[in-house]
Amino acid sequence: MSKPILCIGSYAENPYHIEKIGRNVYCIEELCYCIVKNAFLLDEESFGPSLFDWIEEECSLHRLSDELRSMYSKRCSMAALAGTILDYVGYNTRKEVDKTEEILRGNAGMDVYQKKLARANFLLKNGRYAMAFREYEFLLANTPDIDKKLRAKIEHNEGVMYARLFLFEKAAERFLKAYEDSGDKESYYQYLSAVRMNLSNKEYVSFIADSDEAYEASMTIEGRMKEAEELYAASDDNHTLGTLSVYKAEGKMHEYYEQVGELTDKMKYTYRELVKDRVK
Repeated sequence: MSKPILCIGSYAENPYHIEKIGRNVYCIEELCYCIVKNAFLLDEESFGPSLFDWIEEECSLHRLSDELRSMYSKRCSMAALAGTILDYVGYNTRKEVDKTEEILRGNAGMDVYQKKLARANFLLKNGRYAMAFREYEFLLANTPDIDKKLRAKIEHNEGVMYARLFLFEKAAERFLKAYEDSGDKESYYQYLSAVRMNLSNKEYVSFIADSDEAYEASMTIEGRMKEAEELYAASDDNHTLGTLSVYKAEGKMHEYYEQVGELTDKMKYTYRELVKDRVK
């Protein structure tokens, strides 16, 4: 059992909006949680007078806000400011605080384009696709003299996001562009996989028959598909579906609908987490 955490300060009547991550927080512990979990997304603008005022006025933490204002006037780094907040509150572990400060120090040494790339990759990794798309598209449109390797990496990652959203036609377009810009075979494999998912079996066979390159790559794709099928066969999800089939076949409808309800709730939660960043 985890040890209890003693909260400090007041629960805010008016939340603080962290613009970089699009979240409202209502207490200092929630702020600490968001800082640690979203360190890659934060920058100097995230730690300024409006935050210090909120900490004082809404959380009633006058000493902390005074210390932060003093540090800010001395141009202390955002890593130092964040570290002061985290240390004062004591919500996070020492390891989490040190890691957060390390990330923020790294952010400070990046130019705007490097920051946006790091943020986009972080957002992609955490399934926040709408925000990641915005960062990637900004980079493609605004990075001066962007080299082909970086462009291809961004295009490939956009393909990954489209594929995860089941938009296979768009995914194929991005993967193909990435392959054309980089020559990376992995992008081509992903392109062909997206094409396979978007076409019927007959259309796909016809497609690969027209290209020696596609036919050879399809052998690799089929091997990967077989491996994925074997992994799925051993997965909890497949076991759950098998159990549902047994319940239904045996007429155990109470157990069947109970299991369906649990599975549906899980899928709803996953879907809400996936699309929440798309809500403006």
